[in-house]
Amino acid sequence: MGGSTSAVDSPRSTAAATAIVVGGILASGVFVPFTIAHGPTSYNLEREILGWDMHNWGFLMGTLPASLIGAGLWSLRGLVAGPRRTAFRALTVMCVAMFLFAAVNFAYRAIGPPFDLFLLAPAGVLAALTVRKGPIRLVLGLLATAYCAALAMVLIPLETSDSFGGFRIFGVIAYAGVGVLWAAFGVTLLSTEHPRRRAS
Repeated sequence: MGGSTSAVDSPRSTAAATAIVVGGILASGVFVPFTIAHGPTSYNLEREILGWDMHNWGFLMGTLPASLIGAGLWSLRGLVAGPRRTAFRALTVMCVAMFLFAAVNFAYRAIGPPFDLFLLAPAGVLAALTVRKGPIRLVLGLLATAYCAALAMVLIPLETSDSFGGFRIFGVIAYAGVGVLWAAFGVTLLSTEHPRRRAS
């Protein structure tokens, strides 16, 4: 598992953290054309943005970001968790949830129901509570909060949710907001090691 307390200490780890950053930025960026094409409620308005409908944008949003973030986090689980087995296992569950979500969306050729949240929310909370203290725990805590908020939105009946544009609010939290937080997580992993490198 690895007991290193440094965040990024090799070219491979740097590449993994960078993949998380790219995946997070991509998730946030693709959400914009996706939500414009779809509309604010669960009813699909079937618009096209740059020649793509919401199925094409959803396919991109539901596969590549999750794959990049999951792959990057998978490589860094040991570094992030340190000697804490519970944190390592929670991060593993998060990675598996992302891989499964991407695989389902790839097979579906569009973005499917966010069943991954039923794993990501509790695993995110557990990871945030058990990793070492510091900036990494803070960002993981914000991610866990966002995942829990998104899960709460999923549990609201569609009729109620549509009355206040809940579909878009959910997307802002689950895709745009979570994407920004994953990008911040990757940047945190990269930046926390750089001062040590310069000093050595």
